[in-house]
Amino acid sequence: MSRSVNYNHRINMRLEYKIDSNNSIVVNPSLNFQRNTSLSESFENSLYGLTDTTNTSESRRNVLRNGYNLRNNILYRHNFAKRGRTFSIGFNTTMNKNNGKTYSLSRYRFFQDTGITDSLQNQYTDNPTNGYNLSANIVYTEPLSARSQFQFNYSPSYSKSEADQQAFLYDDFGGKYSEFIPVLSNKFDNSTTTHNGGVTYRLGNNRDNQFSMGVSVQHSTLESDRIYPTSNNIHQSFTNILPNLMWSKKIAPRSNIRVFYRASTNFPGVSQLQDVVNQNNQLRMSVGNPSLSQSYNHLLSGRYTFTNTQKGQSFFANIFLQAQQDYITNATYIAGADSIIQFGTPNVVLQKGAQLVKPVNLDGYKSFRSFFTFSQPVSFIKSNVNLSTGFSFSRLPGFINNSQAFTNNYTYSGGVVIASNISEYIDFNLSYNVNFNNAKSTIANNDNQYINQAAGFQTNFLSKSGWFLQSDIMNQTYTGMSDGFNQSYWLWNAGVGKKFLRNNAAELKLSVFDLLKQNRSITRNVTDSYVEDVQNEVLTQYFMLTFSYKLRNFGTPKQSERSPGMPGQGRSFRSF
Repeated sequence: MSRSVNYNHRINMRLEYKIDSNNSIVVNPSLNFQRNTSLSESFENSLYGLTDTTNTSESRRNVLRNGYNLRNNILYRHNFAKRGRTFSIGFNTTMNKNNGKTYSLSRYRFFQDTGITDSLQNQYTDNPTNGYNLSANIVYTEPLSARSQFQFNYSPSYSKSEADQQAFLYDDFGGKYSEFIPVLSNKFDNSTTTHNGGVTYRLGNNRDNQFSMGVSVQHSTLESDRIYPTSNNIHQSFTNILPNLMWSKKIAPRSNIRVFYRASTNFPGVSQLQDVVNQNNQLRMSVGNPSLSQSYNHLLSGRYTFTNTQKGQSFFANIFLQAQQDYITNATYIAGADSIIQFGTPNVVLQKGAQLVKPVNLDGYKSFRSFFTFSQPVSFIKSNVNLSTGFSFSRLPGFINNSQAFTNNYTYSGGVVIASNISEYIDFNLSYNVNFNNAKSTIANNDNQYINQAAGFQTNFLSKSGWFLQSDIMNQTYTGMSDGFNQSYWLWNAGVGKKFLRNNAAELKLSVFDLLKQNRSITRNVTDSYVEDVQNEVLTQYFMLTFSYKLRNFGTPKQSERSPGMPGQGRSFRSF
């Protein structure tokens, strides 16, 4: 069980200054403050084989996080006298500061050959992280003809992040967290320098037929410095060739096709590089890996669209393929007996049946996603019918006890929506969606299948006097999950209100979320080494009274408009 409270404050500004007809400057700063408080309680039971319990745990964690993120983007653009010849330079700066405090109280029971061992851990961890990023982007375009041009670009960047983790045990005599834990504390700095330069050829001067092909060379250096508990420096250098391709063509009066390919790299984060043992959960400890390399990513996507405005028909097909070399994943070691962790922290004991997780680079990651939708009006019921289907597949590599494993996750989806267009006074929406999920591991040799179904019915009624009634009811059903997670519940939201004043400019509405008090959240997480079902505590019933007034009317049609949904609702009402 978990609950979380988030506070976010965002400030954004955009300033555009046109110096003259050929020169302009755009400044776009933003500031984000955030604070998060989360409380989680969990019970875990580890089995050796299918029936033998090796350990159990009960834990309660309270995590407090706060920080800010400051960004600023400055872009200067210049158009030369020759049409198509342009120059632009952009400067980007980012600075972030985050503080994280974790209080954990855990009780462990280990079933060993010599008997049962109980352990109590009352621990506090302070983990502040700071970082900044400086980057620039210089672009020059040179026309070759009326329909083609070359684009040259150069992008340097530098980023640095710092982490300083300190852990303390609770002192019963002093009544505070004062017993420093050196083996769980670490100070780590990480910096990345990147130079990316390339050229792109573009062909086409309209949206009906466009083609571009380019390549860039990227040189990156990764510097990792461990300052505490021991000093260590790791320097890595990478040079990559990154191609890109885009083709878009109107193949028929009502049809369009678009193909896109791009290669990119991903750097490991500071938490993945920090080689300190995270012992917040003694049944599943983790440690970073300063020797991690960057991953190389290939992304290929295709999109086909067909629209017939005269008949109101449309068809969309989307396909995404992705593959990664040196994919950052996890190597999991499950202790067959009590073990000593040898990552510069020899005093940390991994009990029998407990796990140690370490990030590593592995090849073999692949993913595929597809989505198809067709829309057709049905005149005899004065409605639009939307049919959709999709399939996705992911292949996650990993290591379990020095044996390479793959977790294959398959998802099949389908749905139908009937949206009415009867009149401006009566409206309804009927929907049904189903997802079939299956996760298979090459080591465990078992299937983890579950089905999620969602059926909903949304109605809206408006009287000529301005009174309106809204109802949105949905049923969620889960089958094939772990014990206690196979559930079915109803989520019913409703609202009643009145439109008044001239042209119905004012509206007063009383809304209720989760009328039946059944709202819940159930998810399944599939990783490289395990599959888990999670139920979180979510927002339940509340009432909200809203008043809105339209200051101006920009010629909005008298047909139904969808009004904003309530927080935590995930769906929206429709008002008239």
